[in-house]
Amino acid sequence: MSYTNKGRRRSFLFVSFQVHTWNQWRRLNQYPEKERKIRLQTYFKFLFVREPLHRLLSAFKNKFLPDSYFKISTGYRNEIVKLYRPNDFKPGKQNWITFEEFIKYYSSDRYRDQHWLQYEKVCHPCFVNYDFIGRLETLEEDATLLLELAGLDDRVTFPKIHQQTSHDEVLGYYSQVPPEYIIRIGEQYCSDFLMFGYEYLGPVKPLLNGTVQTN
Repeated sequence: MSYTNKGRRRSFLFVSFQVHTWNQWRRLNQYPEKERKIRLQTYFKFLFVREPLHRLLSAFKNKFLPDSYFKISTGYRNEIVKLYRPNDFKPGKQNWITFEEFIKYYSSDRYRDQHWLQYEKVCHPCFVNYDFIGRLETLEEDATLLLELAGLDDRVTFPKIHQQTSHDEVLGYYSQVPPEYIIRIGEQYCSDFLMFGYEYLGPVKPLLNGTVQTN
């Protein structure tokens, strides 16, 4: 983590590779039960969420495209190619997959990496009483409010965010996927839609042609 001084205010920039190095952080389950309870009851706890279909597309683009640095995806890609295109599988080679195959594969109840695991399973919002839950779609405004609530707004500013995936890009990718698999993946993430107030399958309703009730 690095920062620059601007009077009393500081702008923090986090190095993503360091933030995602899990062995640098002590997890809640590594504390004794008494200390876990103290932290859950007294610490300021916050969570940021993202619309489920946008999040799945972002995970695919970031972890499964040829320019990805996510090495763990190799095992997932190999498994998916073996399942859907066994004749195309090349041992020891980069077996790339399509977005349709990614959604088709995970439209069933399979093991998911934490990057696209349902929030209800990775963040446990039904068990942790979060003090603040923000959305990526309104990150700049929500982060400002979060810093104020945490009493850090006089010392820290949130950096500018990059432009998010556009609505047209979402429709472009999901148009490659048969509606039946979109509906199935929606069912897998139904709780994430409902808990955080996102319209169920909202971003792809134009592709469903009344196939499913999405209200």
